[in-house]
Amino acid sequence: MTGNATRQTDSLLRLAVQHHNAGQTERAERFYREILRIDPTHSDAAHLLGHIVYQDGRRKAATALFVTAARGNATVGSYHLALGQSLLEEGRAAPALACARRALALNPDDADALCLLGAAAGRLGRPTLALRAFNAAVRLVPTAPEARLGLGRALEDLRRIDAAIGCYRLAVRMRPGDAGAWITLANALRRRGRPADAVHAYQEALKRDVGNASVWANLGAVWQTLGQTERARDCHVEALRRQPENVEARNNLGLLLHGLGRHAEARGCFAAVLALVPHHAPALINIGLANAALGAWGPAEAFQRRAIALDRRQPEAWNNLGNVLKATGRRAEAAECWARALALNPGFADALGNLGGELRDQERFAPAALHLRRALRLMPEHAPLHAVLAYALSGAGRLIEAARACRTALALAPALADPLCTLGLVEQRLGRPGAHRLFDRAVAALPGHALARFNRGLLALEQGALSSGWADYASRFRAGRARPERRFTIPEWQGEPLAGKRLFVWREQGVGDEFLFASCYADAIRMAGSVVIECERRLVPLFTRSFPRALVRAEQPLHGLTEAEVVDCDCHIPAGSLPRRLRDTLGSFPARSSWLFPDTALVADWRERLEADGTGLRVGISWRSQLMAEERRASYLPLDQWGPVFAVPGVTFVNLQYDECRAEIAQAEARFGRPIHGWTGLDLRDDFEETAALIANLDLVIAPANSVAELAGALGVPVWRFGHRDWTHLGTANRPWYPSMRVFQPLSGQGLGDVLARIAAELRRLPRVEGGKKESGRKRR
Repeated sequence: MTGNATRQTDSLLRLAVQHHNAGQTERAERFYREILRIDPTHSDAAHLLGHIVYQDGRRKAATALFVTAARGNATVGSYHLALGQSLLEEGRAAPALACARRALALNPDDADALCLLGAAAGRLGRPTLALRAFNAAVRLVPTAPEARLGLGRALEDLRRIDAAIGCYRLAVRMRPGDAGAWITLANALRRRGRPADAVHAYQEALKRDVGNASVWANLGAVWQTLGQTERARDCHVEALRRQPENVEARNNLGLLLHGLGRHAEARGCFAAVLALVPHHAPALINIGLANAALGAWGPAEAFQRRAIALDRRQPEAWNNLGNVLKATGRRAEAAECWARALALNPGFADALGNLGGELRDQERFAPAALHLRRALRLMPEHAPLHAVLAYALSGAGRLIEAARACRTALALAPALADPLCTLGLVEQRLGRPGAHRLFDRAVAALPGHALARFNRGLLALEQGALSSGWADYASRFRAGRARPERRFTIPEWQGEPLAGKRLFVWREQGVGDEFLFASCYADAIRMAGSVVIECERRLVPLFTRSFPRALVRAEQPLHGLTEAEVVDCDCHIPAGSLPRRLRDTLGSFPARSSWLFPDTALVADWRERLEADGTGLRVGISWRSQLMAEERRASYLPLDQWGPVFAVPGVTFVNLQYDECRAEIAQAEARFGRPIHGWTGLDLRDDFEETAALIANLDLVIAPANSVAELAGALGVPVWRFGHRDWTHLGTANRPWYPSMRVFQPLSGQGLGDVLARIAAELRRLPRVEGGKKESGRKRR
């Protein structure tokens, strides 16, 4: 460049700087641009014009000018500093870090360059380097709030949140009029879980910047955390008044409305967020929650899946999807979703609680309790979780621990129905008074609490209060203690006269309950013009023979049924509701010894096979249900504990256990030296015709509460059932349903093993077969 050009640019630079210092930036910009026209590499002009452009919000243009300045004169540290700050604003942290290092190489005591280095290092995930840089800046300029704020952010990145808050507090004391410093402090206090302090800091920020919509939105969110719903709503509304497109404020307002039960309005808020930002993940998750609360399961599932498609690493979306899947009956898929949520966040209390609750529902009580205890360590004051844990402990037979968990839940929420219901059940099982009052309190707290009504009904039946007991027993469908209730186009029978009418009786529970409720079928058949009986397919031949005046049909698959069922009858009734209409007093239980009748030809065949095995009292044995649920383990006795019974002489033991038990039988035979007769090819689980014929030839059946005992009792065969008292006793010592059944229960202070010793003693008193002839005659059918 010639001497004249240099003198010209110098003169223009003096004029530009004068205008710049006087605040006349438009005139200054014209002079700077003229200089750069004459000399495109003029560093001072490029640098100073870059600041004007930067202040005007033209960040990319400013960066280009700062690049020109730094290239034109690489020995000026301020040029590298300005370039680095502009690059950082653009999100280009790595080149900003390089600029900070060049500036510091030229001026090691430049506090601003140290702050730039710290900020860039923080953006790049290098918190230790950031901490060193900001500490150095603070040492150089102890009163600089920017350095304190940066140091606080570095400390937060290193999870030293309390030290960070201390830095932010120093910064606001140094510059109390800086709204940004107050906002930084407020956000940190909110993250630390100190909402009351955060409210104060946000309010201080608003005093200095009342128009900041984001601060109004954040203040509303904190008021929401504190349960101040009106204040929260006002803040969200103010944020949206000042900035209608503020999606965070609208999303938070939706959450507030959702928490108030105004789910349709909440859904509208979330939809408005998605109209502005279609891929707003929190709004997708939240609109899914609102739809679920409104029972719109299809959209609820679709929105959670959209959120997951955006980012599969969202534990909240997986957890919520699991809730939707459970509500729509896809429980296995739901459990997988909760497991995915926990894989992403092992400390996710909601997912732990949900998975624990599902394991509890599956009667896998030990792993359920493990998950629930983990959740409670994270949320120790979550009363509903304590209630779920109590239920799991109760199912596992850990009654004292269950009672303790119930009382913890009630201390936190005295009117919570679930722990009242569980505590009532625990007190009942412990033989303590007051269970009925606890069930009453649960129903009073939540009239629609089906399980409390159901348990209260069982207790009333057990105590002989049949009228109120049957009324509450009707809650079994809603309580999940029967199959889902079915809908029909015909009305349910309410006990009105049935003469000339056609009644449909439908299956609702397992085969053991079918045998029990079948004791009512003969009475219904006498009352109605005709009866259609639905039963499990394996029972059709047995029920057809036993109830020849009825039309017996197998249960039809009902998967996916959404419409009410059409049946060619006048009215219907679930089998378990028949006793409410036909057994309202103990005197209404008939004294008939049997109501099911086996095939006589099969009975004769089994008589020959049994007689070929020798003489002796023939005793069928079973020792558990097919599914050894933890809840029922206390009612079963493994075969290796049957020593007192096997020690009784003159008895032929016949296996009636209908699941895989060959290894158990072989071990018992070896241990006790007594054979247990069984027959290869006999399917005790599925062939009820053969099983009934076999049982009809036995002198006695010893079993716990399972379908074998129920079938034998329905056939009129003597049954000694061991176990604890239950609702089917209906206020009597034995079970009025089965005249041939005798119940052996533990006496006070005894365990179930003591019951078998008593059974053995009674078994010794029975007459024996001598020389092929029974002393008092063998009963045959």
